[in-house]
Amino acid sequence: MTSRRIWLILALVALALRLPDIGNPLVDLDEQMYLLVGQRMWDGAIPYVDIWDRKPIGLFLIYAASAGLPIDAIVAYHLVALAAAVATAGCIAMLVRTFAGPKAALAAAILYLVWLSLIGGRGGQSPVFYGLPMVLAAWLTWQTLAGRRRGGIAAMLLVGVALQIKPTVVFEGAFFGVTLLVASWRHHRSHARVARDAAVYVAAALLPTLIAAGVYAAMGQGGAWWFANVQSIFLRRLTPGDPIATRLIGAVVVLLVPFGLAVRGLAMHHGQRRWFLAGWLASAVIGWLLVPPYFNHYALPLLVPLAVAAGIALDRPALRWLAALAGAVMLYLSGYPHWGETATIRRQLASLAAAFEQDRDHGCPFVFDAPPALYAAAHACLPTRYPFPPHLVEPSEAGAIGVDPRGELMRILAARPPAIAVGRSDAMIHATLATDYRPVARALGITIYRRADLSRGTDRSGASVRSPNPALMRPAGAQHD
Repeated sequence: MTSRRIWLILALVALALRLPDIGNPLVDLDEQMYLLVGQRMWDGAIPYVDIWDRKPIGLFLIYAASAGLPIDAIVAYHLVALAAAVATAGCIAMLVRTFAGPKAALAAAILYLVWLSLIGGRGGQSPVFYGLPMVLAAWLTWQTLAGRRRGGIAAMLLVGVALQIKPTVVFEGAFFGVTLLVASWRHHRSHARVARDAAVYVAAALLPTLIAAGVYAAMGQGGAWWFANVQSIFLRRLTPGDPIATRLIGAVVVLLVPFGLAVRGLAMHHGQRRWFLAGWLASAVIGWLLVPPYFNHYALPLLVPLAVAAGIALDRPALRWLAALAGAVMLYLSGYPHWGETATIRRQLASLAAAFEQDRDHGCPFVFDAPPALYAAAHACLPTRYPFPPHLVEPSEAGAIGVDPRGELMRILAARPPAIAVGRSDAMIHATLATDYRPVARALGITIYRRADLSRGTDRSGASVRSPNPALMRPAGAQHD
């Protein structure tokens, strides 16, 4: 089987897996925020200053580039994510091909694509994009360790690029750096040379971050960059009662087959290749375990080292069939191919957006604990620099975003937004909605409330007006009768 055929098959498999979700604006909550930031960057908004999130600038640049394409912005970033997934899978296959047959290489790459869709990677989560530089860094590190080429600086530059998409790759990057220093020692047997190489590798890995920090410092916003990218990460807290153990167990169950194949593959390897693959996988697992609360997509970074480690095991036809059967069953259980979901969601979101935007002359509408995709769908101005709802409603974010979330919420409500989109109410907003707003549209578990003094006029949205849902009007945490 030629490399060209492998790439073609992977492109077709990725297309089949991801096509049903292309254009789905609600495929993931996080991605809605990333796209919103990317779109507003074209309007001149500066991340961390005008619109706040703690993700590195590299991720927002990917979304801004996608939003700049001359097609629907949601379709655009989904196509970019599709290309990234195919490229990552292809590189996994090429890496596995160095120690296993072409069928095993193809199977390992397909394993990555299938489980990417099973554990939160159906859209454009950050690991979908940074998996590519990390697998290339792994390949260059392995080639350097094996004495086939000297690619240490390039490998660490790629790690640096990945760091500007998601900082948690630091653990895998540190492992690659140590591995490169081992290779340096073997080749030169000089402490001075190892120290020099260490300094060069650290500089290469930090270069993209230093460039980003330098740009913000030149704008006089170095403090804003530092708080969002570094300080705020350590200010987040765990929410009491969060089902962390349940999420962790759920992720382990979903990844049971890839883990089993990876362990079997590691047992079949020998020498330095075994410890390299085991160390890479272990560093990825450490990075995962050290960053609760273990939402499903937090396990996405494990897929690349798992697929590579499983590669040699997939040389055996019986294990390939086992992986294929497990993947097919889990895809079925996940609801794939989600027939009609994207079209239905787009239609209903457009209806909500029409109601959400109709009074834009009276100020900026507000999304409270509902999809931030509404801001983009309605082309609405933002009532706050914190448009990602969890930043204002999740207890874990209190003290971690630079302002008091409750105080910011009070400020927004005091400005009397013309419309408020609510997915879940709490005591503060419940009182405001009950006295000053009335529901004008509902879909997707979201209710659009319009300010009462504006509601006396004609409803120009064309959206259906329905009676309020009592459950949506209860304060958060209230029990059903």
